[in-house]
Amino acid sequence: MKKIISLFFSAVVLFVLVFSYASADNSLSSQNVNVVLDGSLLSGISVYKISDDTYYFSVKELAEIYNAVLDWKSVSSKVTMRLNNRKIDIKANSSGIVFGRKFKKMSLPSRLIKNDIYVSPEFVTSKEFSEIADAETSWNPSSLILTVTHHANISAVRYFTKSESSKVRVQLDKSLQYKISKNADAIILTILRGKVQKDSINVNNGVIKNIQYATLGCSAVVTINLDQVPKNIKTTSSSNPAEIVVEIEHSRKIPVITLKDGGVSEIKEEHPSTDENLNALDLTSPEKFGHSQISEFDHLSENDEENKDLKDTLVTTFESGNIIDDSFIIADDTDTTSGIIPKKETKKKKFERKKIIVVDAGHGGKDSGAVGPNGTKEKDLNLDIAYELKSIFDKDDDFEAILTRKDDTFIPLAERANIANENNADLFISIHCNSNLDRNVSGFEIYYLSEKATDSESAATAVLENSVLELEGKPSKKRARLQEILWSMTMTTFMNESSELSAFISSQAGGRLKIPSRGGKQASFYVLRGTQMPSVLVESAFLSNYSEEAKLCTKNFRVSVADSIYEGVIRYYAKKERDKNSK
Repeated sequence: MKKIISLFFSAVVLFVLVFSYASADNSLSSQNVNVVLDGSLLSGISVYKISDDTYYFSVKELAEIYNAVLDWKSVSSKVTMRLNNRKIDIKANSSGIVFGRKFKKMSLPSRLIKNDIYVSPEFVTSKEFSEIADAETSWNPSSLILTVTHHANISAVRYFTKSESSKVRVQLDKSLQYKISKNADAIILTILRGKVQKDSINVNNGVIKNIQYATLGCSAVVTINLDQVPKNIKTTSSSNPAEIVVEIEHSRKIPVITLKDGGVSEIKEEHPSTDENLNALDLTSPEKFGHSQISEFDHLSENDEENKDLKDTLVTTFESGNIIDDSFIIADDTDTTSGIIPKKETKKKKFERKKIIVVDAGHGGKDSGAVGPNGTKEKDLNLDIAYELKSIFDKDDDFEAILTRKDDTFIPLAERANIANENNADLFISIHCNSNLDRNVSGFEIYYLSEKATDSESAATAVLENSVLELEGKPSKKRARLQEILWSMTMTTFMNESSELSAFISSQAGGRLKIPSRGGKQASFYVLRGTQMPSVLVESAFLSNYSEEAKLCTKNFRVSVADSIYEGVIRYYAKKERDKNSK
């Protein structure tokens, strides 16, 4: 009898536990999650809240994020996730998960809810999942942000344009071997062991149509689609910094962009190219490209199946007698035996003296600036972009860049202008990230100084950036009077030039950053007062926006911001030189 009573009570307890567990599952509350996948916002994903600090994700929805395939086994209540030719086994109501052949016990068990298995965020943030998914994942429960960034060893693909040539620079984490090949309308750069997040850049500079790149198999492939048959092509590589450069010499000079009546227009080239130049490199003649060269990969084993396929595809389609000469060089500076080192050319200086550009990283020290929903501080992003911009100017013999701050230091706004004045700067560029109470607001903006703001949003942005004055204390009457005098001088002398510079930078940012371009605007920014030269304030993106915060945290985006500013400056001075020569 006692045994029967004991079994009865055990059954009752089990029933209560099962009923409670089922009730807890049915009472789950779902909330929308901001999933940022490689810098882009992904909608339609939910998280299920169990308690104040316990959340669960649906395995079905995780498969959508990571592009995985699910194999459901209803009898055993188990699901197999197949990802990158590997598998992960998840059993319902179990804390054990098998990653490939490795068993790992999680802190919280999986849960079976309405014919779907749910797992805690620990599953996707684990080292084991990261290795299989080839991505890093972070979860912020306070802001409900799931950030997924796929692994890459190619941090940026960049381009620069001049009238005579275009350069595509592929920035690497470390030196990698590469191969270049061509067809009638494209240059194809294949990087052995390269990994890059799939993307494309619309260039449309008259020579390059666009640049597309993605990871294919065990290599990264960068395709430069052409609008113009190039005269010559040269490739070089370096180990410090690690990068591969493809330089395209134009068969005819491309138009110079200038400003006219407040808009952007093109001026036709005064010296059109000759037929001889146009025919210097005929990519449409397949008979010229019969011989393949695999010298850079001769060391790969034929028995290695992975490398065998690679050797068959990584070929350059140039006939040595016609193309590989002094005008076309395939070189690798990290291995001088693998190619020809390009001849050192003496660059003719464009200006009588170097143009001095003062680059101001906004905020710093006790002034963190805006803070993103994931906790990213504006001051850190600004400094990194400033260093990127300085590095570009340092490679150009026509410019010298000076930073207002080189580390996490607080510098008063007026002192930043003084640094530019004392160095007789030609331009002052202050770098910032924007913020808005509406997290959906996004885009690139650039400002120049004006007593009257363009609109209410511009005025609000100025108020936000000027709020740092509260940390500085009140200026003396003498200093305040001096600032007003300098403000008046700046307004009358440099407003038009600052407006032009803003337009050129804005036109570059629109195509490079892939976020809305909100154009050039005017507002009363205190940091621009007193600068005795053309000056602008760049708001690179909205740190308050979930997606743009993620973009700002990537090297590629910050580099693109710096490139946009540099190319805008180049075009600004190209117009000034043209105007000067036309007088």
